Amino acid sequence: MDEFKEFLKTIPSIKQDVLNGRYTWQQLYEIYVMYGKDDKFWQPYKTNGNLNLNVLIDVIKNIDLNALSNSLTSLEKVLNVVNTFIERKEPEHERKWYDE
Repeated sequence: MDEFKEFLKTIPSIKQDVLNGRYTWQQLYEIYVMYGKDDKFWQPYKTNGNLNLNVLIDVIKNIDLNALSNSLTSLEKVLNVVNTFIERKEPEHERKWYDE
């Protein structure tokens, strides 16, 4: 049982499937005992976290900082224009012919 618990620590994403009712801890333990930790059943859990991290690292490596800076500058200009319209004061109460 301790080996199973240690194995589960290496694939923490499986906990979500238990919480969602996809599997029970008993079912997972039985799969572990019958097929072992190298069975293809565990593969999605083993690669999922690493794959996401690797994809994230690749995305970060490929970011063009100049393009990002230009986009942020453009966004800042747009927000400044919007802010100008929002902050514009309402005109003072105008007297109408019927207010006299």
